[in-house]
Order: sequence, then structure tokens, then C-alpha cells
Amino acid sequence: VDVISALGVVDGYSGGDFKPTDVLTRGAAAKIICNLILGPTTASALSASSAPFKDVPVSNTFAGYITYCAQEKIINGYSDGTFRPTATLSGNAFMKMLLGALGYDATYEGYTGGNWSINVAKRALNIGLADDLVGDFNGVKAVTREEACLYAFNTLKATMVEYEKNSTVTVGNITIKDQSSAKDMVNTGKTDGKIFKADGKMQFAEKYFSDLKKVRSDSDEFERPAITWKFKSNTIGTYTDEADLTYTEEVKLGDIYKDLGLSSNLKKDDVKVYVDGASATSNGIVKGDETNKLGGNGVLTEVFYDSDNDSAIITLVNTYLGTVTSTHAASGSRDAYITVESKYDTLAVSGGNFDTEESYDVDDLVLFSYSYKTGDKGVQNVRVAPNAVTGTLSSFTAGKSVTVSDTQYKANNANKGEIKDLENAVDNDLTVYLDEYGYVVY
Repeated sequence: VDVISALGVVDGYSGGDFKPTDVLTRGAAAKIICNLILGPTTASALSASSAPFKDVPVSNTFAGYITYCAQEKIINGYSDGTFRPTATLSGNAFMKMLLGALGYDATYEGYTGGNWSINVAKRALNIGLADDLVGDFNGVKAVTREEACLYAFNTLKATMVEYEKNSTVTVGNITIKDQSSAKDMVNTGKTDGKIFKADGKMQFAEKYFSDLKKVRSDSDEFERPAITWKFKSNTIGTYTDEADLTYTEEVKLGDIYKDLGLSSNLKKDDVKVYVDGASATSNGIVKGDETNKLGGNGVLTEVFYDSDNDSAIITLVNTYLGTVTSTHAASGSRDAYITVESKYDTLAVSGGNFDTEESYDVDDLVLFSYSYKTGDKGVQNVRVAPNAVTGTLSSFTAGKSVTVSDTQYKANNANKGEIKDLENAVDNDLTVYLDEYGYVVY
């Protein structure tokens, strides 16, 4: 959504909302295609001299977009001569439009007729237009605005196609269509490798958004590999890679080896470990290592494996409990923010600022993470108050767990040192606060 909005392909609403789960209309889909191909400035100047469909008068907001897409044979109307601009469109229908923008010929590729949706879905999934979709692609379901952004974003990275031959010859009553199969469009210009890896092929963004930049060497506040997207001179944002492995409890290095499917050990120098953004000792990733372990209860341990260089980055992020001590509305160039104070003696955070548009009140309890990374040091990822359970403390194991109302709750890694000296609390009421994984965080 960030990247596609920054390019001007999709707009938000006047009130500042995006409404990601709202369904996309057919007219709005035509506008997206035009903004992708022509750019928002040129696309906004499109107009229709005559009604492209009988239910799309020239005065219709989307008339120019629909006319252009129809002329380029990217979209079709219905057999009754209508387009139905306010109707929703299916995932298959939107994918068909995106394939058209990439250069695929709908007639030649079988995107019309009885089996059009099967052919569209097969091609779209094959070239990655639905990559990173949460859940399986459902081509029959109406497309939401956030799904449209994802598919459009993936289109930026997709390779365009062209046909060497495309002619029609009519002899008597016989029409012969001579057309080659779609082949990748060649890119021998300066844009090859400017955004994506140089491959001699023309990706969609290389042709239409050459001012888009993808910075691969970045990392986030916890040293997780990340990509920063920029457009012209503006930074759109930094986005963390998806981890190859994720754990929320202690894990043996031998299990990481097995879960990654490695065939040889990774030496210490090949593995970098960070705890809350600070560099930590690495023991490599060794087959059958049952001794060395990482993480703990409630610790988000993520493994990022680089198969090209046979190396890995492992990041561990603890969860802490804090109290909101003040709230501040946006003013001038300063975004709205809150200050958070840690509830732990082992993490002396007082007055830690965190930018957020979420609404919090003073004295609210919140979960948060903390980064020690230079330049990013401080409170991170503040989220809503934790789940709380109140009951009679029947027993506890120092540094490990408490049993409240006959239910045992294991300690969050950051809080295990706080479970001590509870003898006087046994048989009395105790409130335990749980992190998102169900461990006692306070």
C-alpha cells in the first residue's frame, strides 16, 4: 500500500483513510491500470469523447480510464453492451487486467472464452502476481483494495512480454492469425539493474517507474534484513524481510540446522546474532548441536538464511511490559507520540518516546520491544495492553513459572528474573500479565 500509494497509482480517501478491506470497483480497477501504464498525471487527463459503454456516459468519473483500457484491449464489457463500473470484480478479472498491462494478448493466451479464468489464474500465479498474499488466492472472490495494491506491487516486479509476430491475413472466407508466443521483453537500456537485479529483461517498473529505487543493503532497528523503497528523492519506508524460520521459545542450534535443511555446518563467522539490535556471540549453526541454544519463552527469534552466500542472520527480540507516562498530539513537523516507562529493574527505560497514531491514555499498560542499535536505540513496537489473569497464587517456581487458579503460566524470558520471593503471596490473589504468546510478562 505504501509503495503503490507513493507512486500515485491508488489514492486514499479525503479523511485520511485507505479502507484496505473495502472491495474494489471495476471503474477503480481501470483507473489503477491507467495510473500504472501512463502515470497518474497523464492518466488524470484522460477523457472520453463518446460513451465507451452504454452504462458509462462521458460524464462518468472513470469514463476516460475505461475508454483507454478498452481501446488497449485490456478490459472487456459484458455481452449486453454494459461495463458496470460500480460493480465489484473478481481476483481473476483484475489479474486479467494486470496481465494485459504486462503485454499479454488476451485472445491469443486464452483469456477469453469458457476457460479464461483458469488460464488467467495459472499465468498470474506462475509469474508471481499473488506472491505474499495472506492465504490462498481465490480468483472468484471480489478483490479488496489492499489485495489490489499487492497485485499491482507484484506487477512492478514482473517481466513484461511482447510478441514477435502479430498479423492477420484473410484469404476468401478464411482468416489466418499469425502470432508468436509471448516472450520476455528485452531491456538493454540504463534501467536494467537500476531497481532490480540486472537480467537483461524489462520489468514493469523499469519501463514505467524508473525513478523507483530499491535499497537492498538496509536493516531494521533489530538488524533484521530489510529493503528501503524510495521514489525520486523521497523515502517511502523500510520493510523487514520475511524470516525463513521463526521461534517463540528456546531452540537448539541443531534444530535450526535441521529446520533450514542445511547440508553442511555454518561457521561462527558465517552467522551473525543480534539480541534486541545489539551484536551477540555466535556459535554458528552446527548439525546435531544439542548444547548451544537461542531464544526463550516469548522471545521472537527469527532466522534469515542467505543461500547465495551460505550465511545467516539470527535476530532475537524480547517483549517487555511498560506504562504510558504521557501522550502528545501531533504538532508542526512532529508526529503524535507517547512516552513509555519500563516495569523492569533490568531494563531502565524512562521517557522512551514512540511515534504512534494509536490512542493511548496515561497509565495504560503496554507491551513493547527495545532496540540497542545505534541510531535506532529506544522503545519500539508498542502495542495494546496485554491479557491479564487474576486468581489465587497456589504455587511458583522461581525464575520459571507461576500457578494461578490451578493454571500454570510459564515466565516470559524478560520476566523470569522477576519471579522470586513470592512465598508471602501464596494463597493470595495475584494478577499476571501475558504477552501475545501466553507467557507471563509481569
